[in-house]
Amino acid sequence: MAGKLIQKALVVISLLGTTFVSLNAAGTTNSLFAIEGGSSSLNAQTNTAGYEIQKASMGHFGLKLGAEGENYRVFFSARNFLAEGDNKVLTAGIEAQYKFNFSKPVDFFIGANGGTAYIEIEPNGANPIVDITTPYFGADVGFNYHVSQATDLELGVKYMYIDNSITQGATTYDFRDLTSVYGSIIFKWQMD
Repeated sequence: MAGKLIQKALVVISLLGTTFVSLNAAGTTNSLFAIEGGSSSLNAQTNTAGYEIQKASMGHFGLKLGAEGENYRVFFSARNFLAEGDNKVLTAGIEAQYKFNFSKPVDFFIGANGGTAYIEIEPNGANPIVDITTPYFGADVGFNYHVSQATDLELGVKYMYIDNSITQGATTYDFRDLTSVYGSIIFKWQMD
């Protein structure tokens, strides 16, 4: 199961790389730096009470570094999810997006993402810390508002499919997906 997930993640990452090559071949290119914040939900199951669904809601913040052409953009991203207590959720990955420029001040985007997630939870009781590093892949969608030639405001939704489990003692933690609603400010400058 993990092998198939890794294969899928590698396909997504190679598609993102192809998009980046296409982006560089297209006319004017901008460098991008973004600061992101939002609200996220991690879905998991545990077998402690007959496989009940666990949903952890948390805030997050992140940084993105990338490039854009007229219709495409690519980001390398890192996010820290503000989990309760000593729990940790971190992601690092790449995102490629296609922009639909339907008006001068606003564009709509749809994209794909892939990378690695690190999840660490400290269950109640005597169990030791549970941690897992796993690939993820998913999609995102949203809008950009062009505040100025050098600044965009972005609102979006991001879905990351994880599908990995870990067993510790008698308990199995089955991680499913991570969904985020976010906003970011994007700073742009010309690469040429």
